[in-house]
Amino acid sequence: HELGHAIHALLAAHHNVLTFHSSLPLAETASTFAEMLVMDMLLSEETDPAVERNLLMEQMDNAYATIMRQAEFARFELIAHEMIRDGATVSQVSERYLAELQAQFGEAVLVDDVFRYEWLVVPHFYGVPFYVYAYAFGQLLVLSLYRQYKAEGEAFKPRFREILAAGGSAAPVEILAKAGIDVYQPSFWRGGFEVLAEMVDRLEYLS
Repeated sequence: HELGHAIHALLAAHHNVLTFHSSLPLAETASTFAEMLVMDMLLSEETDPAVERNLLMEQMDNAYATIMRQAEFARFELIAHEMIRDGATVSQVSERYLAELQAQFGEAVLVDDVFRYEWLVVPHFYGVPFYVYAYAFGQLLVLSLYRQYKAEGEAFKPRFREILAAGGSAAPVEILAKAGIDVYQPSFWRGGFEVLAEMVDRLEYLS
């Protein structure tokens, strides 16, 4: 992960101090992509089904925590601000949080009533409001880029280097567009979810 950050920094080193650092949505692109490469290597070489299952489950856990959970946090944050603006109490906001959490899991998970207070211990809501969307965006971006890498092979590499070398010299949408990636196309993002779907299929096969 940290070596990925180092590569990102090296490729963007030609920028000045104002445009060197990538913006928040792209800050974890190289590091998370590096993790995907390492995991891909480990899975390809693993012969023990139990270890392979554990590796896949770790990836699925991380994907949930980083994509679905953070996206729900971001959505709830908007709801909470609107409620508080309209005079809602802490109890009312907590009740809404619990309802959103229960709706997220449906009948698959029994959500204990105590989780109504979970939102109170999320530090980002206080220290860096409206920050958590970047986690979901960044992780799904990497999965979608990884899908392209697996499909294109060597042809993908110069485009990926171009993204990293851009640093913070432009908006994320512009940086990605210059590398041939249209973030407004649903098919691009579906590629990321297809990577996760393949992991689920493999887990079911190994179970």
